[in-house]
Amino acid sequence: MKYLLKTITTTICFFFLFSCSNTKKENKEILQETVKTIKKAPKSNDFRERLKNTEPANEAQLKNWLPENLGNLKRETFTTSRISQNNIASAGAIYKNDKNQKLEITIVDGASKDGLLAINTHYMAQNMKINSKKASGYEKTYERNGLKVLETYAKKDNFYKVLFLYDMRFGITIESYGLSNNELWRLIDKLDKSKLNNL
Repeated sequence: MKYLLKTITTTICFFFLFSCSNTKKENKEILQETVKTIKKAPKSNDFRERLKNTEPANEAQLKNWLPENLGNLKRETFTTSRISQNNIASAGAIYKNDKNQKLEITIVDGASKDGLLAINTHYMAQNMKINSKKASGYEKTYERNGLKVLETYAKKDNFYKVLFLYDMRFGITIESYGLSNNELWRLIDKLDKSKLNNL
């Protein structure tokens, strides 16, 4: 019950985060889809129990997963975690090149203490159906290469945000500036996600 309350709270925050620039009709459709998602959410706690019984990765292991180079972008720095809880394993890195293109990757381990809450948005996103388009950009969910993705695009800054859950454990968020969608996905495909299976 406690987890369900956290899920609903996070989902409501998730809804309001993306509703600011949407029309009332779009907001209503997204909210209706969110409610459906909560109702359809699996009653089984199997994956949550699996995570609770899994030894989490540490920050060094997650940093080691982030490659030094990704395509023609080079890792410039590791980022400080935006997550306030110290008991949630996470890591991030910023990549840049001489074309003024930028990529930021963040990974969170849902197996760490309170990690379930940290990947809540990733979990809800993969179960929601969103397709909101406007002149300034879009927000949509879809499946690609076996990943259920939430993708946001802002035309003004040529900004993409891709969010997905890997192996029902790792919440991965990727933000890019100055990259086309095809360029972004070529870089995402270069990430060796299978190495996470060994953590």
